[in-house]
Amino acid sequence: MFKDWLKITEDPAEIKEMAKRIVSEATIYTGGIIKKFYTPLMISKLDASIMEYAPATTEQEKEELRLRFIYDYWVYGCTVEEEFYLHLKDKNDAEKREYLIGQMRSIYARHLNQNAGPEWVEKMQDKYRLYQLLRPYYKRDVIEIRSMDDFDIFADFVRKHKEFVVKPSNFCFGIGVHKVSMDDYGNDCKNAMQSILSEGDAIHEKHPTRMSKMVLEEIIPQDEALSVLHPHSVNAIRATAVRGKDGRIHIYHPWIKVGLGGAFVASAALTGFDAEIDPDTGIVITDGYQENGSVYKVHPDSGIQIKGFQIPKWDELIQFVNEIMDALPEYGYVGWDLVLTPDGWCVMEGNHTGQFVFQMINGRGYKKDFEDLIGWKYDKDFWWQDNGKFMHN
Repeated sequence: MFKDWLKITEDPAEIKEMAKRIVSEATIYTGGIIKKFYTPLMISKLDASIMEYAPATTEQEKEELRLRFIYDYWVYGCTVEEEFYLHLKDKNDAEKREYLIGQMRSIYARHLNQNAGPEWVEKMQDKYRLYQLLRPYYKRDVIEIRSMDDFDIFADFVRKHKEFVVKPSNFCFGIGVHKVSMDDYGNDCKNAMQSILSEGDAIHEKHPTRMSKMVLEEIIPQDEALSVLHPHSVNAIRATAVRGKDGRIHIYHPWIKVGLGGAFVASAALTGFDAEIDPDTGIVITDGYQENGSVYKVHPDSGIQIKGFQIPKWDELIQFVNEIMDALPEYGYVGWDLVLTPDGWCVMEGNHTGQFVFQMINGRGYKKDFEDLIGWKYDKDFWWQDNGKFMHN
């Protein structure tokens, strides 16, 4: 068992040897059978992520980073992306344990959402399923297509909405999200639907554990008070709702996502930036941060100063979040993406283990702070010891 020999060390040679052993022995229980975890495909994905953040890395450096990140994953539960944008690769054991990251964040989300039952992830991750649960809070038309059998649903939707947003059903980080117009397909319904379904198939080939169904959404009419920051993107508020030990809903370190350079998707992992908001006043209290380390004091397109910007109708947002959580009383932790429209706030989507981007913004971890808020702490040595997919290791 890993826990019998996996240990905390700062010695690079020991870390390398343990990582090599993990690659050799790690398995995952899935589909009723135990499979090798580190397949050639998995290793190639790790290498691709490393090269995305550090393109000048040599082959030797890449191998050393890969082994370090494999060790860190099994000890701390962090992703390659978190290693870079949280600078975890440069931190020691005590510093890394201050962060609530990756797999550890999932453990705390699972604890807070345990009353939602075994499908707590699926209900939140499936965009159309969540829409069906919270339709009044979306304030727009949303459909799902799986095959050409759904043609009548699609044709009816595009008759009403010539422009719309396409999203893979159960992905995050803005993967595959884009705005389209029927003009792009020559106003040919069959051609449009086949093309969109093909997008889903292509994504499914890269990520075979995910479904290829696609969600189509009416474009959210963003209120001018927020579109003024960057009119081309939907500048959403990430309002992480947490049921604290006091039984109240807390909006935990909210932030705004703002687009750049005409991009439609506002994501700090892509082309936008994030800036933290004071949960009491709705005033932006930091500059804008990207995962690549770029910092924006002023929006380069609109010229608006980021820090000090007042999010409008903040009291209404707080009330809105409480109403949503009342509609899902079995959930105790959801990262809501909310958009201000001329008719008030609406749900863009919910995230079952929403990231703690404010750790990147503020350069420190918030694990102890979060534990104090919820009155609970995970007491196992390693995150995978209670995970049915990995606990046999």
